[in-house]
Amino acid sequence: MARSDARVTGKLDIGVVALAGIDSKQDMTTASQFVKSAKIAKTSIVIHDSVAAIYATTKGRPGIVVNSGTGSFAAGINSKGAYARAGGWGYIAGDEGSAYDIGLNAIKMAFRSFDGREDNTELSKILKRRFRIEEVDDLVSRIYHNGLTVEQIAAVAPEVISSAQRDMISRRIINDAGTELGQLVCAVADRLSMTRRRFPVVAVGGSFRSGTYLIRALKAEVRRCCPKAHITIQVDIEPAQGSLSIALEAFRKRH
Repeated sequence: MARSDARVTGKLDIGVVALAGIDSKQDMTTASQFVKSAKIAKTSIVIHDSVAAIYATTKGRPGIVVNSGTGSFAAGINSKGAYARAGGWGYIAGDEGSAYDIGLNAIKMAFRSFDGREDNTELSKILKRRFRIEEVDDLVSRIYHNGLTVEQIAAVAPEVISSAQRDMISRRIINDAGTELGQLVCAVADRLSMTRRRFPVVAVGGSFRSGTYLIRALKAEVRRCCPKAHITIQVDIEPAQGSLSIALEAFRKRH
């Protein structure tokens, strides 16, 4: 949204910019310099978008948010205000438990079934219908010649989640994804010394929309490492609300 669209006149007092992809100190330095040069506010605060997600769900109180959308991550804040994040390394290096991860594993398992290395699976029908192919092996040319985008692969996930009620291999994929997401939460809780404390874990992202098995596996893994944690599902969040909370907190500290 442009400043004119938001009807902003003059310079803002505090601006909070939440960005994805700032995964190193160098990334943060570069992003901060860019935002500062844009002069959108007298004081500009640049944060990773996971911080905005935390504030949108826990309002800055101690807790952990775990996200499974196209990508995945977990991030949290403890009672001392310390922040930690796990995952979010992108589709090549990470994103375990994400919609992309679920979709990619569905493709792999369909190929294994085609080979005879796995039992027959409903995933084969799902992929043939979605990509309009006659046989599963026809998908090879789509992958390596035409190319499949991250979004196209991630879009398979809802059908895999739905088929988990009927298909053992789909169920295994979803259970593994939920466990991976739980491990992200456990890693954050351990780094923040929260494993023995009572705190909320908020699961967000489209993968949880109807993911009974996904949620069940997530809860089982989190309870293993953080028995006092309370898990809730909040599929849709508005990160801008988190950025607003951070801006208000910064404003109160200054006045």
